[in-house]
Amino acid sequence: MPTPIPVTREDVKRLSVYKQGLHRRPAASDQEALKRVIERIGLLQLDSINVVARSHYLVMLARAGLYDPAQLDALLDEGFLFESWAHAMCQLPSAHYPWYHAYIRHKRLNKSQWQVDRLGLDMKPIVERVLETIRARGAMSSREFESQRQGDGGWWNWKPTKVALEYLLDYGELMISHRVNFQRYYDLPERVLARHSFTLDKTIDDFKRWTIERGLRHIGIATGNQVADYYRQYKRDAARILTDMRLAGDALLVEVEGWRDAAFIHREDLPLLEQIQAGEHAPRMTVFLSPFDNLFWDRDRDLMLWDFFYRIEVYTPKAKRVHGYYVMPILHGCELIGRIDPKIDRVRKRLIFNNLHLERGVKLNGALYRGLIGAIEEFMAFHGCDSFELAKCNRAPLARRLRKALA
Repeated sequence: MPTPIPVTREDVKRLSVYKQGLHRRPAASDQEALKRVIERIGLLQLDSINVVARSHYLVMLARAGLYDPAQLDALLDEGFLFESWAHAMCQLPSAHYPWYHAYIRHKRLNKSQWQVDRLGLDMKPIVERVLETIRARGAMSSREFESQRQGDGGWWNWKPTKVALEYLLDYGELMISHRVNFQRYYDLPERVLARHSFTLDKTIDDFKRWTIERGLRHIGIATGNQVADYYRQYKRDAARILTDMRLAGDALLVEVEGWRDAAFIHREDLPLLEQIQAGEHAPRMTVFLSPFDNLFWDRDRDLMLWDFFYRIEVYTPKAKRVHGYYVMPILHGCELIGRIDPKIDRVRKRLIFNNLHLERGVKLNGALYRGLIGAIEEFMAFHGCDSFELAKCNRAPLARRLRKALA
């Protein structure tokens, strides 16, 4: 067996930041630049929370800088992107659809009824009626269907037509054609994909191998479990496929300082690793990362690589929250140095930081001050804010400096 390549955690951080496009900004922030960002990171996770801009807009802001969100929306409307369950519900380049078609076909052959069984209704006629209505009328949102909710309300008691739409989406009989104010419109796959000419000949094993290889390329250096998490694949499949890749010479073993588990790098990324070890591609940006940013999806990796414990406190009872509600990590260079809890007061056009917390050991210096002020000014501009309010900060000198600079 070849000797593992020794690397430091600093090497892994810098490679990860580079692979995720967080080391420097593109020359332009036009629609072509947005396409390149998505192709680089593979997928954009969606989430409906909007105390600030929704997550996928924030993921793009961190990488592309100030851009027009309507241009990102148009990538779905125009067919460059499609939506599917991947890491979670995500937008992906439509060029990737043939692999996801294999995944959807596999799910259809191993169909689960949990979506419809929970209602305790005969869902077959409802599913058929929803499908026939969309076939006849074209793309429709769930609001355009009239039906009564079942039970006492809440997520588990979606109205039957909504459940039918999600069921048909899950098994590939419907797709998302576009969104209006984030509301999804469902349509037939042959209409959504009409502008593409795909050869749909991939197998489920092709899909699994494709996700593991791409996951490794998007992360840079990772353990098998970390690679599996990127596209939410089974760990046993990732272990098997990485073993095959290693035997074929496509995945190289890496020994990361302080890590007990074996790690891997794709052979095509070895020259890039050597450049980074030689001091090239040094990241110098300071940005705020969405709670659902691709860089730190894997919580175990966050601890192993950055010693950064993170949880999405949106789902934590208010009394038990540590850092706030919509907590966004701060990336400074290749380090996760702290977190903010932002909110947009849209009436007053004000950006509010309910909390700004720097991690223990982070030193205040000119580069950090400049980076944070620049990131806040960019965040304000993106959200159309003309004032800033800092409610709480665990570093008094930093609070004074920011309030003065952004008064």
